[in-house]
Amino acid sequence: MDGVWVTYAEAAARLNVSVEAVRQRAIRNRWARTLGNDKRARVRLPDEPYPTQTPIVRSTEPALLDALREHNETLKGEVELLKGQLVTERERADRAMAEFAGERAAHQEQLTAARAAADKATAELVELARRLAAIAETQTSAKPEPPRHWAIRAWRWAQKTA
Repeated sequence: MDGVWVTYAEAAARLNVSVEAVRQRAIRNRWARTLGNDKRARVRLPDEPYPTQTPIVRSTEPALLDALREHNETLKGEVELLKGQLVTERERADRAMAEFAGERAAHQEQLTAARAAADKATAELVELARRLAAIAETQTSAKPEPPRHWAIRAWRWAQKTA
């Protein structure tokens, strides 16, 4: 591995980055590090400090280019087909939404009618309960209920005869 041994500060100046960035790059790229005679840390700066990327290979084969163009056209056709299916499904969804809206309106009408019938039945029930209470009032005020226990009856008999 070729390279120059430099301090972190010198490497930072050469690469136009901070000293900490050089330290991190040395750790990440596993650059060789050592202590110099002056007790300062040194790092072997490679000739190419940035890791090389794999080169992009440009094929000039006409058969490959033709195959890619054909595949591209196939994909464009599939995209158009999918767009058509999307439009069809959106129309179907719109029809279903309209149908559900109509059903909802019908159910709302039925609910309103059922609530009105329930309110009417409740009013009738309240009126019947009021009438029943009035009938019960007249029944109880007309004739008092006789005492049930024998001691009470005996006491009342004793009061009448005394």
